[in-house]
Amino acid sequence: MPQQCQAAWQQGMATPYPAEWASSESVTVCGMGGSAIAGDLLSGLMAAQKGVPVRVIREFDFPFPIDPSSLIIVCSYSGNTRETISLFRQAKAGDARIIVAAGGGTLAQEAAEAGNPLLKIDIPGEPRSAVGYNLMLLLGALNKLGLWSITQTEVTASLEAIANQADRLAEDWPSRDNPAKNLAMHLHEKLVMVCGGGLFSGLARRWKTQLNENGKVWAWHEEIPEMLHNAVEAYGYRPQIKEDLSAVMLQPNLVDDPAAAHYQVAEQLLKSNAIPLHLVQPPEGLEPLGQLLTTMIMGDYVSYYLAILQGIDPSPTPNILLGREHLERLADG
Repeated sequence: MPQQCQAAWQQGMATPYPAEWASSESVTVCGMGGSAIAGDLLSGLMAAQKGVPVRVIREFDFPFPIDPSSLIIVCSYSGNTRETISLFRQAKAGDARIIVAAGGGTLAQEAAEAGNPLLKIDIPGEPRSAVGYNLMLLLGALNKLGLWSITQTEVTASLEAIANQADRLAEDWPSRDNPAKNLAMHLHEKLVMVCGGGLFSGLARRWKTQLNENGKVWAWHEEIPEMLHNAVEAYGYRPQIKEDLSAVMLQPNLVDDPAAAHYQVAEQLLKSNAIPLHLVQPPEGLEPLGQLLTTMIMGDYVSYYLAILQGIDPSPTPNILLGREHLERLADG
């Protein structure tokens, strides 16, 4: 991942963009699955650092009129995602400012024909393995446009932190010294609720999807502080479910975090209702980008070790492929 992120950052920064796009008042990321997750991570990072507002669309159609002053980034690992192609064509018809991030396919071809800036997703593997690459592509583009600012020193430190975290979580470290293996053993054969807020709002979704796709685990995510207004009311009921439940709380290390009290209250409510809680925080001393990336790779390793505990290959996703085949048959009518 560190090498992927470095390559993506350089590509995002090197790609030329129209100068007037620097006046964009918001960013909309369009995508599905792993391609949309990069948008969620970007949204949390921008909010934490008071950057340009970012929203994420996972649909066939825009739920709002196309705004020519907004920047639209269309992401698809394959370049053939039906929903994403639909959004790209609508954005193009609305004369929007469009950046395309794709590995090829129809989307890359149509972007090249239309003269839209194209960020090439040039790594092997499944779409979910490209999230770090996608995120750094987008960050490079926003930094180049002046819609967000980060120093090369911070980028370098963040990538070094990923490498250190990966070493610490790797297969050759025994469970007693490996936080990812240790957490996976606690989550084994459990229903998993992942909680996160602010900088880690999108990251909670990423953990959930990795647990689903790699670990083949039932999991869902809750956002802090929203969960204090609804989800917590269920904690005292259905003891037979609580026996199978385990909670993971992802908490960033931010100065003057407005959600700090909400994290504390959520932790108290989980513990008082006898729901096992595992707190995950990034290594000390990191800026927001480093916190986001190191905690993301922690979730990736936890999901991998959960698959191993079950004797399952984490890579294949047969039900996702089956669903895609059914959709294609229905679309072809």
